[in-house]
Amino acid sequence: MLIEGNYSKSSKIIVLSYITLILLLISLMILSFPLGLYIVFISDLTKNSINTLGEFAVNLLRGLFTILWLFYLVLFIKAIQGPRLPLNKVPRFALNHGLKYIFDNTISTLAVTFSALFFIIFFIGLLQESAGIPTGSLPQLDPILMFFATSIAPIEEEIIFRVAIIGTISIILLLVKGRYFNPFKVLWHPSKYILELGKKADIKIIYFSIFISGFLFGYAHIAFGAGWEVGKVTQASLAGIVLGLIYFFYGFHGAVLLHWSFNYFMDSFYYYEILTYYALFIYIIIFGLASIIFFLIYFLKGKKELV
Repeated sequence: MLIEGNYSKSSKIIVLSYITLILLLISLMILSFPLGLYIVFISDLTKNSINTLGEFAVNLLRGLFTILWLFYLVLFIKAIQGPRLPLNKVPRFALNHGLKYIFDNTISTLAVTFSALFFIIFFIGLLQESAGIPTGSLPQLDPILMFFATSIAPIEEEIIFRVAIIGTISIILLLVKGRYFNPFKVLWHPSKYILELGKKADIKIIYFSIFISGFLFGYAHIAFGAGWEVGKVTQASLAGIVLGLIYFFYGFHGAVLLHWSFNYFMDSFYYYEILTYYALFIYIIIFGLASIIFFLIYFLKGKKELV
């Protein structure tokens, strides 16, 4: 079975191919780091921004962007290291013992989750548009300003919608159960402390908070303008629920990086070169379909819990 290991020769080829897709996407994510710096500091876009926004404003954006860039780099390195397997050990464990070991590393988990979620959101958008339900789009702003705005959004929105809701409810649950804990550590990675409660942990409360967080995240996309229309609620709510699950099980850095994948990662290729972006888009759609099949196999035949 693909999930548990003990592969036939043909199954091993499928597993190896899927692991290759994961590693390629992670490699592209790594490539997005220098691409982002190129866009903000060297590209023609930033030269045009100096003419429209002024040199002082662009230099300020560059400074703030550099801080963001370094923060994401630190989170990415942390995600590569665990939580249970470092990324360099995932391919061997997955090949020898089963694809379930993909979930033992944060960044490989995010690669699979991002591709599947990207495909589903894209498909939902097509269905809604065909039914006359518009999604809308972000307003056209200066590219460098827009790149900065979409790059800072993962941090802002994960604090507001995941940490402030799911993290706070996790703290309240621990207080009710009479546990002593460091609140900052709980906010960073709730499941580490909630799951220690065992049967005393009312996990339904956590899942309800994840659902509420996702719905509020979706509604906020139209409540506060920004060019989105009603169709975006469905897409963003689904994404919000998945982000909530990642936050609870893999921590704040996991949720931020999944959100980062939709924003900074995709935008870095978009602003670098539109044809490169379309090639990446097609690749993620193909990978996403494979990931959906993988998730179906995982939940139907494999281990039932992610963590």
